[in-house]
Amino acid sequence: MHAFRRQKGRYVARLDAGERAVVASVVADVAELLGAGRFEDAPAPGPATSAGPGAPDGWTVRTAPVPPPQDPAVRRLLPDASRDDPEVAREFRRLTEDDLRTRKIARLRHLWTLLVDGEPGWPEHALVVAPQAADDVAATLTDLRLVLGERLDLRTDADSEALYDGLGDDDEDDVRAYLASVYGALSWLQESLLAVMLAAPEGPGRSRGRSDG
Repeated sequence: MHAFRRQKGRYVARLDAGERAVVASVVADVAELLGAGRFEDAPAPGPATSAGPGAPDGWTVRTAPVPPPQDPAVRRLLPDASRDDPEVAREFRRLTEDDLRTRKIARLRHLWTLLVDGEPGWPEHALVVAPQAADDVAATLTDLRLVLGERLDLRTDADSEALYDGLGDDDEDDVRAYLASVYGALSWLQESLLAVMLAAPEGPGRSRGRSDG
């Protein structure tokens, strides 16, 4: 895996086939957690839903309350709006959760397509991000890291610093080591994307507004 760098007006990282498959699998897993189904099994959305990552087609509002997610990883992605006022949290979730899920799934699908299909005219190993989509890709990498961090029980900076300590040789530690390696790779990849965004002439978020969520 090679860091993002600016090339031909795009932000380009290098991932070999195995690395792309691992990241794409994590992307698909997170989308499934959010209710999208498996990207591998579903057709790509038509023109009405593929105008751009993170851009829902319309605004939907539920009339019934929406219970908080039971999976703590999903709750990290869709947190309560208020820790102190349950009524505010319930109302905000009712008004916004469906659309927030839609935006996150759209961004996940965009990154998954970049990883699986690549960019025409670029080498197979190139992960090519257009500047106008960079905010969404960076936000999606945050979502992937939130889910992996929850699975790894990362709650504080100290937890993150001690992530690789004490791993043994049993099967449970093998799984934790794998998740930790993916978490570390995604963190590093995101840092490199943010670095080129900050260094670019247009700067982060200047070509269009920042995405929420």
